[in-house]
Amino acid sequence: MIMQAYETEIDGYISELNKKRFKELHEIKTTFQKMDKDAETLSSHLLVDVPKPSTDDLNRNVIAVDGSNYQEKYESVSATIATAYVYMTHGSMERYLPQISIVPPYYATLVNSINMKRLEYEIARDVLNRLEKMEQSPSIVLLDGTITFPDEALSEYSDLAPWIKQAYDQYTKIANDFYEYILDKNVLVASVVKDSLANKYFISLYTSLKEKKFSNLEIPNEELSDLNLIINKWGKNGEYASVSEFGMIKRIFSDLTFKRTKYIEVTQALRAEIPISQLKGSVIGFYIKTIDSQKPFFVEVPAKFKDEIDTISQVISSFSYYSLRPGYPMPLYIAHKKAELKKKNARNIIALFKNLTRKDFPEYYYYLWEDRFHESL
Repeated sequence: MIMQAYETEIDGYISELNKKRFKELHEIKTTFQKMDKDAETLSSHLLVDVPKPSTDDLNRNVIAVDGSNYQEKYESVSATIATAYVYMTHGSMERYLPQISIVPPYYATLVNSINMKRLEYEIARDVLNRLEKMEQSPSIVLLDGTITFPDEALSEYSDLAPWIKQAYDQYTKIANDFYEYILDKNVLVASVVKDSLANKYFISLYTSLKEKKFSNLEIPNEELSDLNLIINKWGKNGEYASVSEFGMIKRIFSDLTFKRTKYIEVTQALRAEIPISQLKGSVIGFYIKTIDSQKPFFVEVPAKFKDEIDTISQVISSFSYYSLRPGYPMPLYIAHKKAELKKKNARNIIALFKNLTRKDFPEYYYYLWEDRFHESL
């Protein structure tokens, strides 16, 4: 069917807005109404209490790691900066680890994301080495962002792009080294995802139910079966497949505080396995909420530490309650603020790098740093 063109731009927008209003938005409203009812059932089955905050926990030695990135795209290349920062609550130890990369513009965003994640593991490993030499050990390592990125599907086409392959291979080596140390030394680690856009939790529940995978699952099998009708709505063609699970999560928690969902193994929700050999099929995840005014956030933990979930929840609860950003762990908040690349500073670093290339090989300067066509219109 050929779409009809409109005589004026405003007529086109009015028609499109009406379509969205009376069809798609109505369908979304109907879905949300169903979610309201299902949320009551899920809340009674999935939520458990989180230990109340304690000032004693603030004496724990916590390592918090976060990263940041920045990029400028040109006609031939992109200049990217990835950086990682680590903060330790005892001893006020701080470490920075930056990297500047020059890659083709069409790979820049992905390469920079992988580099940033690798730098976070690398800098955390460096601090753990320093503590070991001092015969010290942290209570827990808090990471920012998901453990399950990137996955092995990326390697399928990385051979076609050497810059992606290089970044992916470096990440895989460092990440495996980090978790080998963590699991061998029994150092607790938890990864906090502020804005979880993936439907990992409910797709994992759906997969567990469909494929009868009940390992690393806190929900009793019979209880999971009782929720069959609701969980199936998160299947590929289910009623909730087209919406973010976070809408349901907020309804489940409602105005409750100091609660978390029961954990579930989450790598089963991925398109492919993760390249960290020690964690294949062994990452558990749960949502947690401590402050009424803040939204829940997602936490991922190596399944080896599932018996330590109460301890991990206790630490997160305390550091989230006694925080400059209530509801979010204070050490990670500090790490985020420190790691954040200010746009002005990043531009100055790239400008300095460009000046070095002008000095070292001036004949190629404009080939490298020519502005993209559309930006010069």
